[in-house]
Order: sequence, then structure tokens, then C-alpha cells
Amino acid sequence: MAFGIYFYSQWNINATFLLFFSVIFNYSLAKYLVQVPGKNKRVLFVLGITANLIYLGIFKYFVFVWGLFSDLRIGFGLSGLSWKPEIILPIGISFYTFHNISYLIEVYDEKIPPCKNFFTFAIYDLFFPLLLLGPIERPGNLIPQIESKQFISKENIWNGISLFVWGVFIKSTIADPFSRYVELHAESFETLEPGILWIVAPVIAFQIYADFFGYSLCAMGLAEMMGFRLMNNFKRPFFSSNPSEFWSKWHISLSTWLRDYVYIKLGGNRHGFLRENTNLIVVWFLAGIWHGAGYGFVIWGLYLGLCLILYRIMKHYGLIRFESRLQSFFGIIFTFYSFSLGLLLFRIHSPSDTKLILENLLYPPKLSSLPVMILVTTIPLLVFDLWQEWKKTDRPNFYISTKPYSFLLMFFFLFLWFSLFSPFGKQDFFYFQF
Repeated sequence: MAFGIYFYSQWNINATFLLFFSVIFNYSLAKYLVQVPGKNKRVLFVLGITANLIYLGIFKYFVFVWGLFSDLRIGFGLSGLSWKPEIILPIGISFYTFHNISYLIEVYDEKIPPCKNFFTFAIYDLFFPLLLLGPIERPGNLIPQIESKQFISKENIWNGISLFVWGVFIKSTIADPFSRYVELHAESFETLEPGILWIVAPVIAFQIYADFFGYSLCAMGLAEMMGFRLMNNFKRPFFSSNPSEFWSKWHISLSTWLRDYVYIKLGGNRHGFLRENTNLIVVWFLAGIWHGAGYGFVIWGLYLGLCLILYRIMKHYGLIRFESRLQSFFGIIFTFYSFSLGLLLFRIHSPSDTKLILENLLYPPKLSSLPVMILVTTIPLLVFDLWQEWKKTDRPNFYISTKPYSFLLMFFFLFLWFSLFSPFGKQDFFYFQF
């Protein structure tokens, strides 16, 4: 707990007090929740969830809603709002708020008992490896590990170090240089070379994957070195042959959170095909605004929801009956590109941006615009994911826990590659903004 508080306070001490208040509030509410009978229990539960959502909404969405209201006034011929609120978005607020909501839901549904010890819950909520960017760990997985005595073995140490080193490596040698390429080519859609977005889109996809996967690996590695086992957040998503498979492998902690606590609570697939797809649209709308308060994020969520629904409709009516190897190959390309192009929506700030993106995509890309260095730097990540796909691993594994010399060889290779391709500059993690 102390590490979590210190770690978070290095960013903003005021936000640390807010975080600690959130811990005290949710711990106290859960303890009281099991003591309240009947309807009062449900009322208290709804108030607790609402309080967490309001807490998240004030810091993450108030500025956006205020701007939206100002735009609506202008649209009706009135003057815009002159005062603009300035609210600092606390890092990781989306992650630890979802932590708290899942804890309250599990306690309310009597799947887990409330923590008797305040420090147990505080460690769960402030566990520093996942405090900023997740994964959104479930209380039923992490809290029992906190309550039990941890034994740290040599296997934990070697596996943890290898995951941490690999995470830092792909973040620094792939995500960081890709980020600079994206900023250079997507800063303004007006001045772009025609068709270049067909190349920029997959670069954004690899940038975000290496960035977020890298952080998740670092979190898993640090936790494993302390004897804890966190859930795997990515499972080779770019080898998915359809949108449904993709979202079972990308940001797994968020997609399963939305599935369990929103989609299933809304009825899931229990009330017919139309209701099922309506529930999916609601889930993806929430996924969009979870990522950020902006027009582009809402459109992004709805776009991905429609892609998933289109695939399910085709499968439901027998338009996709089986998948041969050739179909899987083209499915992988289509799924990857539909996801990659969707990421361009993150950068939409006005309707004119959408028009410029569509106009740019009307042209084919020029082969001369293909960044060879970008392709080269993805080789280690692609090789690693292919190897893991061949091994059918459930979580990243280097198989070196009993072979330290293999780790030293791997470390030497990664250090050499890092020396050749790392930009050697500070670059924040992409998901810090969420």
C-alpha cells in the first residue's frame, strides 16, 4: 500500500488524496453493505455505484459535457459559454474506479465477502504495478493472493524479470518511435499525402499495442517478482480472424469487465438476437466513452460495435459457415485493418476531420511512402507473438525460469536491438490519458 501511495504521489499529491478518499469510501461502503437487509441493501448499492460514476464523471467528463452544452447553445443561435472549467484528469482514474465498482458488485452479489482488514483492500486498490494502467484485476483473483502468504521462488524471479524486460523493450523500441511517426503524419489531416492513412493506421495499431502490452507485461513482471499472479491482458490479438475473436484477446481485463458487469447484467443473449445486439451497442458506446471524453471516442466505440454486430449477423444468417485457412488469412487482414482504421477516430476533434480522413482513404497508398524502418522494428514483437501462438500459451512465457543463461542471451540480444532502434527519449504511456 505504501508503495502504491508513494508511486502515485510522484505524479500529483492532490490526486493522491482523492485516490485515498476513494479507497476509504468503497471499503466502508462494502462492509456496511452486507449488514443492511432487503431493499435498503439495493438502495445503498446503487448509491455506491452512482457515487463512483459521479466521481469518475466529474474529473473525466465534466469538461467535455460543458463544451458540448456550449456547442449546443451556439447551434441554437445563442452565445457560447465564456467560462471554461479546468480540471486535471487524475492518471489511472478509469482503472481504479472500475476496480472499486467490480469490488462492490462482487460483494453485493455475495460472490466474495467484504475485506475485514482495511489494509487488505487498500493493497488491492493501490497495488502499484497495476495502479496506473491496469489490468483491471478482479477482486476474486487478487484479494485472496493478498490475504495468503506469498512465497517467492527462483521461477517467480526469472519469469518476472523476463516479462518486465520484454515490456520495457517493446515500449522503448516499438511504441516510442512509432508514436513520433504518428505525430508527424497525423498532426493535421489537411496536409497529409493522399492515401498515407492506409499506412499510418496500422502504425498506430502497433504503437498502441506495443505501448499498452508493454505496460501490462511490466505490471505482470513486477507482480510475479513479488509472488503475485495478475491476469493476462493481451493474447496475440493481431492473429485474430474475426472481430469477436479479436476482442477476446485485446485489453482482456476491460472487455471481460464490460461483458460480466454490463452486457450480462443487461440480459446478454438471453432475450433474442435483436436484444443481444442492442446490448452490444450499449457496451461499445460505454467502451468508447471509457477511453475518453470526446466525439472521436464515442464514434470509435460505436464503429467497433457495428463491426462486431455485422460479423455476428453474417454468422447468424449463415453467410460465414466455416473458416478455411485462406478465409482465416483474409479474416486476419480484414480484422486488423478494420481495427487499425478505427483508431484514426481517436484523433477526430470536429466533423471536418472525419471528412478529411475519408477523403484521404479514397486514394491507394504509395509504396515509396512505406516506412522500412518501421517494418524492421516490429520484427521482434511479431516473432515473439508467432512463437507464443505456436506454443498456444495462455500468458506470455519465455520458458527460461530454470535456464538463467538463456535469459542472459535474450537480454544481450534485446540490449543490442535497443541500442540500434530506441529513440532514447522520454515518451509517456499512451493510456495515461485514459
